[in-house]
Amino acid sequence: MLWLGGAVGVLCIASFLAGWLFSVTPLVFASGSMSPAYETGALGIAHEVPAADIEVGDVVSVVNAEGNRVTHRVVQAAPAGDTVALTLQGDTNSTPDAETYYVSAADRVSFGVPFAGYALSAASSPFGLLVMVLLVLASLFLGFGRREGDAPRAIGNRVRVLVPAGLASVVALGGVVGVTGGAPWAFTSAVWTDVSTATATISTPVVDTTPPALSNPLPANAASGATWAAIDCASAVDQICVTATDTGGSGVNAVAVKLVRTNGADQCWNGTAFVPGTACPAQPMTLVAGNQYRTSGLTSAVMVQGAYQATFSATDVAGNSATPLVTTFGVIPAPVITVCNGSNGNNPFNLTWTWPTGVGAPDSFKLYYGNAQAPTTLPDVTSPYTGTSVNLNGPSGTFRIVAVIDGVESPMSNGANYTSGGGKTCAIQPT
Repeated sequence: MLWLGGAVGVLCIASFLAGWLFSVTPLVFASGSMSPAYETGALGIAHEVPAADIEVGDVVSVVNAEGNRVTHRVVQAAPAGDTVALTLQGDTNSTPDAETYYVSAADRVSFGVPFAGYALSAASSPFGLLVMVLLVLASLFLGFGRREGDAPRAIGNRVRVLVPAGLASVVALGGVVGVTGGAPWAFTSAVWTDVSTATATISTPVVDTTPPALSNPLPANAASGATWAAIDCASAVDQICVTATDTGGSGVNAVAVKLVRTNGADQCWNGTAFVPGTACPAQPMTLVAGNQYRTSGLTSAVMVQGAYQATFSATDVAGNSATPLVTTFGVIPAPVITVCNGSNGNNPFNLTWTWPTGVGAPDSFKLYYGNAQAPTTLPDVTSPYTGTSVNLNGPSGTFRIVAVIDGVESPMSNGANYTSGGGKTCAIQPT
């Protein structure tokens, strides 16, 4: 019993000295992630080595971000500044660890002893501690307790036995205290209870079946402008914009627009210029701000005066397609009223207006008067575009003319003010 206690104490002290002097770390494998090389309950002996000496295939023990020790096999090692980035994987795990370990040194497992970890775990448990203390007490009793009939002559031989036995018992007691964390140098005892862990994460994919939505085209549907500036979108000068919003969760993947000039011979935009026909593919749009997308490459040189149709499309990452958004707008000049005359009484007032050359003839002109009367379509579209107003014999108001091309109205012309009363005059406003 004395020599057994002494042997246990010597082993405990030797383990401590090995860890302290030679950076040797005993490891108890508490899971089967490294089977069959190291089964559950095996005791692994690890030695600290520089990270530069670690190679693919080595089994190393590191501490993860949560403070737990992980002992797995190296599947990738890459330099990362002053450290080495290690990718580890348990032999029974189907995927590498989610965490990448950046180390300057690590404990490399040299060999393992099957089932020895169970013994060490039992020795460091409360029950194991009790057994060890009882062993020490029994050793001291056997060595120093007097028995009836002991002769004085036996004292000399007993001393020769008791001295090493007592020292061995003290060594055993010190080893037990060290293992259980009671001594000042017990920080090394943490290696006796460190574990090797494997983590598996199961996630359920979210299926996106909701298509993105298109809205807020710029220029707006049925909009018209006398100059290029009238079709600018808010965040991109000289371009066309649309808002694409995804609510299904996968995100917008692509937005495009097919742009066709519809007045006269049909033409479509191929990303660089307008070419004859309508077979051009939709051109991709670029994200500019928030959920707004814009065209690229449009200039005032290619967006000449005329009527246009824009067909916007979009898809999300899951492959869902938005309902196409179709808008029409015009880049159309405004007529200019130059003459307004008439006679007193019920005689009609005659208006004369001009229309820019080189633009092409509108389909028709409309006359707006005051705020209460509906617009009147004027049949005269021949140069100099002279039309006849409605008969007036009452309230004052303002004449205004618009041109109509493919159903798109131009901006309104300048006004011609009609004043009723004794004089019944008509005055041209400046453009």
